[in-house]
Amino acid sequence: MGAHSLPVLMYHYVSRFPGATTVSPEHFEAQCRGMAEHGWRGVGLDEAEAFLREGAPLPPRSLLITFDDGYLDNYVYAWPILRKYGHKGVVFAVTERLETERRLRPTLADVWSGLSERELPPVDAPMHDTPFGFRERRDLFLSWEEARHMEAGGVMAVAAHSARHLAVFAGPEWGPVNRHDRHKKTPSALEGAGERFHIPGTRLNTFNRTECPVVWGLPRFKERPFLYSRAFLPAPELVDAVRALVPQDPAEARAFFESSDNVARLEALVAGFSPERLGTPEPEEVRRIRVREELAACAATLRRELGHPVRSLCWPWGSGSDIAVEEARKEGFSVFFTTRMGANPPAAPEAVRRFKVRDAGWDWLRLRLEIYARPWLARLYAACRI
Repeated sequence: MGAHSLPVLMYHYVSRFPGATTVSPEHFEAQCRGMAEHGWRGVGLDEAEAFLREGAPLPPRSLLITFDDGYLDNYVYAWPILRKYGHKGVVFAVTERLETERRLRPTLADVWSGLSERELPPVDAPMHDTPFGFRERRDLFLSWEEARHMEAGGVMAVAAHSARHLAVFAGPEWGPVNRHDRHKKTPSALEGAGERFHIPGTRLNTFNRTECPVVWGLPRFKERPFLYSRAFLPAPELVDAVRALVPQDPAEARAFFESSDNVARLEALVAGFSPERLGTPEPEEVRRIRVREELAACAATLRRELGHPVRSLCWPWGSGSDIAVEEARKEGFSVFFTTRMGANPPAAPEAVRRFKVRDAGWDWLRLRLEIYARPWLARLYAACRI
């Protein structure tokens, strides 16, 4: 591939349910068609790994198509479209989320053969009502049977995206500082309270979870990716005090936060804890064990379910620490994908850069491919976008 860079495309959902990380099946097909018609080819993960690890040559206009998390819509919509236009791709799977069902579910290819779209799995309707007056996103995920089926066809590989895709509390700072927070703001008194405390409410993000069990009323401590940050452990005294004040039944907790007097009582309770009494950082040896167990579980599950080791790991939220890299290498991972934009020259597997694909047609994607195929231009463009 000479002086070229390998463009790496980052998708999450291919679905008709709108969202910041969603591309519709119609736009995804337009993008795949445009790539095929203009000489671009989505290569297999093994080809990309050889380029990224050893600098093995790739044909001009090669690119890698990636999908994060392992959603079922990647199988229902994306996989048939890739196959239709001669592209390959990779799903970075959260291994504990993949399902165990043995039956292969229908896909868009079956619709092309005459199946009614109504018989497809409901991947376009992820939001569900709860008994507590708010809604929650419950995404459907691939099954291991479907993952093996896609790999056997040679179109879609499956690689690692951790075992659970969790976050950790990362410090005593609390309030509206959590960049992983995807809760929809709720009206009236709940809106302000929900920025400062954990309250029951509409959940729009499947992976907005921390390893530490959250009690209703706990301060919204700063959060960071599980494999990136040292964890902050809330003090048991704080947790017990919050539990004693705030009801833990979701409906009762929401009623509690409707009252500004109750919120004031909770604020006074938390203010009574000095910053050093709110919690403590985990010991470094505990951090390493936590990271090691997460990566080991992910690697072992992939080997068991797919029948082969996996070399590529995509960091959840794009970030991994030096400790995580060390532990990942022990598990056989050697190519590491991020969410940072930029160039991907040959023989540079330590921090593979990707760009997020928008819900747009071929014309939008065509310009980005031309940019990210040129190392100097990719670096310049990425710097301008920071």
